[in-house]
Amino acid sequence: MSRFPTLPNDDLGLSRRVPADPVEALRKRMYWDRFYSDPDPKENLPLTTTELASIRRHVLRPGMTTAVDVGSGWGVLTTALAREGLRTTGYDWSPVAVEQARELWSEPQLSFEVHDFLTDNAPRALVPGSVDVLACRLVLPYLDVQRFMTDARRWVRPYTGVVYVVVQVWERQPEGYFRGYPNSVIEGLREGWRHSERWDLDWSGEVTALVLTGPYGTEKRVHPAPTIH
Repeated sequence: MSRFPTLPNDDLGLSRRVPADPVEALRKRMYWDRFYSDPDPKENLPLTTTELASIRRHVLRPGMTTAVDVGSGWGVLTTALAREGLRTTGYDWSPVAVEQARELWSEPQLSFEVHDFLTDNAPRALVPGSVDVLACRLVLPYLDVQRFMTDARRWVRPYTGVVYVVVQVWERQPEGYFRGYPNSVIEGLREGWRHSERWDLDWSGEVTALVLTGPYGTEKRVHPAPTIH
């Protein structure tokens, strides 16, 4: 049985991004509605051609048909996946973000829906074994990591389904910035998958990417690939 990462104590501040109750969740959704309504928002880590190239190399495989983007925001990554030929749905808990994404993009096989993965049940379309690529880019610290990763293992296709995670590395963040997860927690996310890869998305190692492939089934366990530097 896989081991889920345990978040450190609250003195690290990890709990501040996960709402403690429905009222706080509403406040946080209102914050993101204001963020996406800002005419000049400060996006934390825009999708680059370099990151897209790494997704093509490490995430996408022949025969993949379905992708889901959790916390899709303006839908840049969602649209990029759709342009790779995948039927892609972007989910975000901000109605403003979803509305703007729908106005910005009109690619075939692309859709955007409002959904809160923290407090709501899974969308009806997310049935077990239905997803080839599940992207969670800079969103995992807003979720219940244990619940979400348990669900992710069910949603992706056995042996071949991929979860793509991007998260800030706690030890590498400058003072005053959101700290993300400690390296030990990020490494713990790699447990329970047939294959995993990891690489940094910037020269300083402040943000890291994980590709987690294939929840374990009845096949013999294989060792994960070495970390990419």
